[in-house]
Amino acid sequence: MKLPKSGISALWIVLSVIVGMTFSPKAADAGESALKKLTLAYTAFSPSLMRFSLEKELGFFREEGLSPELILVRGGGIAIRGLIAGNFDYVIPTGPVADATIRSRQPLKVILTNWMSNYWIMAQPQVLSITDLKGKTIGAASPGSVTEIIMREILKRHGLDPFKDATFLGFGASSERLAALTSRTVHATLLGAPFNFKAVEMGYRKLASTGDYLKWPAGGLGTREEKILREPGEVGKVVRASYKGHKFLMSQREYVVSKIRQIFGLTQADAIQTYQAIIEESVPSGYYSDDTEHTIISVMKQAANITEDIPRDRVFDNRFVKQAEQELKGWRPQIPK
Repeated sequence: MKLPKSGISALWIVLSVIVGMTFSPKAADAGESALKKLTLAYTAFSPSLMRFSLEKELGFFREEGLSPELILVRGGGIAIRGLIAGNFDYVIPTGPVADATIRSRQPLKVILTNWMSNYWIMAQPQVLSITDLKGKTIGAASPGSVTEIIMREILKRHGLDPFKDATFLGFGASSERLAALTSRTVHATLLGAPFNFKAVEMGYRKLASTGDYLKWPAGGLGTREEKILREPGEVGKVVRASYKGHKFLMSQREYVVSKIRQIFGLTQADAIQTYQAIIEESVPSGYYSDDTEHTIISVMKQAANITEDIPRDRVFDNRFVKQAEQELKGWRPQIPK
């Protein structure tokens, strides 16, 4: 895997510029002015977000009369505050949406789940197991982030006290957490593709995959209840366009692998491995089963020390994705000419 000479931070900057250019008003086509503008907050650019960065080629949102603009924010908490304040129409990391709904009863909903979190727990070579993390420092995205919640749950399942037996530090996205690992600032951290593959190549130890422990909402869409009540038509269109993009990424392997190589600067082998990670982390239906949603709520309640009953429909609203699923039955995505 070849990274820019200036390192991982440079790769992050390049990716941010690519996304910004893709959605810059100056770069929009003349017909773009007739489309309804939408703002979507995201916290880290990953291969799963290519359905947005390839919008100019794929046009799934344009078909719905929409023009999405991705806005990078540093951390799920910032994304949630922006969503509540009305600065964003939608947010892409759905874990923080569920957490805010459960922890502080914010009037938000998860309306689409395309991916589950499946980080690799990567550690310094001398750390041999999860239990060896007792007394060690672990890198997370930010305090109270999904990465921290998941890691605390895994520590608990290995008999450790998740609040006393390890120290958590916040560093941001996977690229920045890998930098913390390589600088030996942390003993372990959670990394997503393709940075987890890079860590293995560099000699760091894979302790586990978080997906082996629990499924967790990651990429998808969340929005305000007020948006759903006031503009259900728009919400349905946004979910349908995202659903199309998700099906495209899952079905057009050769095309998507070539784009992963181009955008992320990977070798063919690493691009294929990254694509396989997308497939493994995918939620094909766009929503979790009832049992999985109950489990997610239960884990988040424990993390927030909440005992009251929280019904699934307070957190998840799957009406729009189930409608898209029915409307697009038999639909086959095509590679743009």
